[in-house]
Amino acid sequence: MQAELRDSLEFFFPDSKVAARPRESVRLDVARGGIAAVHVLLNGLGQGKAVRLSVRQAGREAVDARWFRLIDVPVEINTGPKGFVEKKGERNRYVIRRAPFRVYDAMAPLRASFKADAATVGLRLHLPVAAGAKPGRRDYEIRVESAREVRQFRLAVNVHKAVIAPAGAASLPYTNWFSVERMADRHGLARWSDAHWRMIRKYADLMHYARQNMFMVGLRPTFRLEGGIPTLDMRHLERFVRTFTAAGLHYIEGGHVAHRPRGTWNDPRFQLALTDRLATSPEGNADLACIAGQLMAEIDRHGWRGRWIQHVTDEPNDANAADYRILTGMVHKYMPGIPLLDATLDTSLVGSVDIWCPQGQRYQADRARFEAQRAIGDEVWFYTCCFPGGPWLNRLLDMELLRPAILGWYAALYDLDGFLHWGLNHYPSPEHPWRRSITPARTTGANLPAGDTHIVYPGQDGPWSSLRLEAQREGLEDYELLAGLKARNPKRAAAIIPGVIRGFASYTKDVRRFRAARKALLAAAER
Repeated sequence: MQAELRDSLEFFFPDSKVAARPRESVRLDVARGGIAAVHVLLNGLGQGKAVRLSVRQAGREAVDARWFRLIDVPVEINTGPKGFVEKKGERNRYVIRRAPFRVYDAMAPLRASFKADAATVGLRLHLPVAAGAKPGRRDYEIRVESAREVRQFRLAVNVHKAVIAPAGAASLPYTNWFSVERMADRHGLARWSDAHWRMIRKYADLMHYARQNMFMVGLRPTFRLEGGIPTLDMRHLERFVRTFTAAGLHYIEGGHVAHRPRGTWNDPRFQLALTDRLATSPEGNADLACIAGQLMAEIDRHGWRGRWIQHVTDEPNDANAADYRILTGMVHKYMPGIPLLDATLDTSLVGSVDIWCPQGQRYQADRARFEAQRAIGDEVWFYTCCFPGGPWLNRLLDMELLRPAILGWYAALYDLDGFLHWGLNHYPSPEHPWRRSITPARTTGANLPAGDTHIVYPGQDGPWSSLRLEAQREGLEDYELLAGLKARNPKRAAAIIPGVIRGFASYTKDVRRFRAARKALLAAAER
């Protein structure tokens, strides 16, 4: 058996080989409230071979140690140089490997002993650090045994004074849109059964752990049509909000009220999501007033003002800008005081939304105009999806694992107000995500790149985290420390941030440099 430690912010693969001189020790710098994480690569195991894992500190078992078996997933086609996937004649030179290949991403919780089912096994170790822990150095001994072979490793964790508070109302707004239906279907549960609600809570717990503090309440799960009239199921809505609130998520996103007819991207008109009437027609206006009026009654009854943010329709463009302006005005009329948030790339839509959310590269290209909107009271978030590809930051499966971690640093660089991604668990078929990752897009005809639809996995008893989700969590933890440092000592923050990022396509790919910058941040955050 060959074994070595690997950095937890670097992808590796089922065909990765232990080096001739294996890495046997790692040093990590961690804030209180954070997690020390490291990977272990094992080669040369036999089918069914028993493996035992142990972690000791000061001669005693580390009872809080958590092990995960890394599960590999496919990348059939590389992400394109701009977005989607490579087309004929295109070649994206900013990928970690040429497709097709498989890469470790899913994290299956693991007991301290297991039987190998492959010659190569990837593992991940978590050592949580309590917010009230005593700062200082902790030394751990990691031991891997198989038959009579033993491999031992050393992990030194420097616990800093800085504290990371749990995600909540005061942390950076962060959302991943999710499918509650797939939370039932992919786990073999009847929709809206008690077992389904318990599964929803498991997903909510994982989302909050990963620093998500927002959740979307879709219109279709909460409304039904009675004689053609949209009728709100108040109990269902209340239970939905109560479930996610209990898990620690604070902000509520009202689901999109409208969509493009037949999914036609450049259609100049929008349809209401519930009734399919043209949204800005007299009939659509009446339906919207009915829907919004019922929502506002519940928002006020439960005291959700200050928590509720409303979506209108996704990614409006030049072709439907006129209808979008009218529609947002209608929503503002019927939901007064509720801020509107949409994925908005076009700054000509001034006056329509309260929270702009361009893709990161679009924000940077048109930064002056977006900042002009922020100067008059709007917020500016950013998002990623099937775009961008190439050298830009995103969290896709053929990009460096550092990229999702650096998303938080990008938010700190420009003081952006939030982050959005559409794909928490939108697996389009039973083959996804284990045997397929590429997804044909319904509206564009282009394929969605590997990892775009999801950042968690449907595990045996609940959702499994991923290396990408963990990396982004760490970056969002860094954001909170950076934001605090910028408020106290902007010069020190300005000296640290460029060591990691200078722009959406200008950032370090060197994990050692990233960890040096994080160490400097943790030291500065202590003062």
